[in-house]
Amino acid sequence: MNKKISLIGAIVAGAFLAGVAQSALADEAAIAAGEKLYKRERCETCHGGNLQGSAAFPNLLTSPKTADKAAFSQIVLEGKGAMPSFKANEKVSKGIEELYAFVSSKRAAAPK
Repeated sequence: MNKKISLIGAIVAGAFLAGVAQSALADEAAIAAGEKLYKRERCETCHGGNLQGSAAFPNLLTSPKTADKAAFSQIVLEGKGAMPSFKANEKVSKGIEELYAFVSSKRAAAPK
């Protein structure tokens, strides 16, 4: 009986770890795709290669507006202030999840 329970536990643990590994790979792929999009669509022109912005453009690492996925998506797609709308840009509108994954990964890695 204990061997069956141990075997079941090992199978469940293995499946869990495989899922975690799969998720980590998917996250890394999304981040890489977002970084590519950030560069290709020239987001660094305003926000900088380090995402720290300038006097005229927000720091994406510290702005509370970039921390929330819904707010981030709305600003990027609808525009706000000096930020133009990218809704008509199919690459950005289809890649908004990846773009957010990239910005979020940089926020998480930024010194507090």
